[in-house]
Amino acid sequence: MTEKKILVITGNQLVHKYFLNQLGLHFKFSAVFFENTQYPDPLFKSNKEKIVWDEFFLSLHKTEKSLLQVCEKSHTQSKPTVYNIEKGNLNSNKTLELIKQWSPDQIIIFGTSLLGTKFLDLYPNQILNLHVGLSQFYRGSSCNFWPIYDLKPQLLGATVHFVSKRIDAGNILIQDTIALDENDSEFVLMTKPIILGTKLMIEAIKQINTGLAIDGTSQGNGKLHQIKDFTPKAIIKVKDIVNSGELKEKINLENARLK
Repeated sequence: MTEKKILVITGNQLVHKYFLNQLGLHFKFSAVFFENTQYPDPLFKSNKEKIVWDEFFLSLHKTEKSLLQVCEKSHTQSKPTVYNIEKGNLNSNKTLELIKQWSPDQIIIFGTSLLGTKFLDLYPNQILNLHVGLSQFYRGSSCNFWPIYDLKPQLLGATVHFVSKRIDAGNILIQDTIALDENDSEFVLMTKPIILGTKLMIEAIKQINTGLAIDGTSQGNGKLHQIKDFTPKAIIKVKDIVNSGELKEKINLENARLK
């Protein structure tokens, strides 16, 4: 069987490098495109909001670094050609031409800007996305945060789906929820879907390559969250939920329900 040509498009943060390195243990890539995906700062209404914002991301990055230690070293089956693209240039003609030169059989994406219709027209049913959320409940940005905000940790998970014109609404190939522990901080809860989702993507690619993949089910009708929705006010609410013990109580209730 001819080996499929795999091209990866992802962000340039720690979680994206983890994703890439884990996939690289199982598959060879033709090329990798890193998009600059630094999360933008909002307009702070007070110094307190800025402090809360900075503390949140500092704690999140510390947790990611602790749980994703493997990404400090690169273990890949190949040394793909690497491209770095600035935010806003993913759908440019220049980027598209570079991708076309590689004639990919599969395009794997995680944590990028939205792909335009040119991508979908050129590569129908060939683009797989890792969505760090359950797309029938949460679509769009930061979907490993909003279930905590809504006090629904049981809806923390990951989805691998085909990319369609609607955001995170393509046919689902594989999906699962994370294991919950009452001692999980909000930052651990946000990192677990990335680890889970990476494993699901590996499984999805293997299923496709061996012809075992199903066509998928279309269930991407969840609420759409945008980057602008993620604010210091939302972070403060989650902090209050954690400090009050509500999150731990909810996790215990969910685990008791599953026994």
